[in-house]
Amino acid sequence: EGAEPVAAFICEPITSGGGVLVPPENYLKEVRKVCDDHGVLLILDEVVSGFGRTGAMFGHHHYGVTPDIVTLAKGLTSGYQPLGACVVSDRVFANFHDCPDAVHQGKVASTLPPRLAHLRSINTYGGHPVACAVGLRNIEIVEREGLVERAAEMGAFLKRTLEEAIGAHKHVGEVRGRGLLVGVELVADRDTKTPLDDDACGAIVRRCADAGVVVGRNASTVPGLGNVLILAPPFVIEEHECARVAETLRAALDA
Repeated sequence: EGAEPVAAFICEPITSGGGVLVPPENYLKEVRKVCDDHGVLLILDEVVSGFGRTGAMFGHHHYGVTPDIVTLAKGLTSGYQPLGACVVSDRVFANFHDCPDAVHQGKVASTLPPRLAHLRSINTYGGHPVACAVGLRNIEIVEREGLVERAAEMGAFLKRTLEEAIGAHKHVGEVRGRGLLVGVELVADRDTKTPLDDDACGAIVRRCADAGVVVGRNASTVPGLGNVLILAPPFVIEEHECARVAETLRAALDA
């Protein structure tokens, strides 16, 4: 049907709940180019990958692209208060303010009539002062304590430790991820990458929990493909805790 009816393209920089899918290095740049060629907005969902999870402040920083709109939550307050946010570029924002001038502070002016050139949206809890205060302090702590850099460092250590411990296991198809967002793909056959069945995957998760290690899983994303364990530990995780995660997973796979 062509580009005419397409307003925007939305994706995660790194797919999280879908199985920790890390795109090729040039993927987002090509997406950005296609969007630019056809006048389509690029919206990046940074709810999971934002604020350091992948070892960069935002997931798209790994790929050198600038989105038009970014959605944020989770790491914005580290879960201490519920808060979500939507950030837009100057070009997008210019269409949502009353500005009859051709130029507003050097930015593109609104193309809408003045009576329509404002953001027609309302949210009962929008701009909640307590949640916003927590978000600001959380970002301050993340920056002050170098937690983004720590996520990159410990994420590399965790991934390397997992590869050494279970990378060659008969039921592990791949260990992948970026920063402290790591996925372990469980397979019935390493050559064909046939997914390990649901019951077996569930049993591995339960064995880990029984041993005191909580791991996630993409169980409800795609029917029949809930075979990826998702590891997203706190940024303050220590090396010995990474080793424990790897040892626990190896024991759960061998059981």
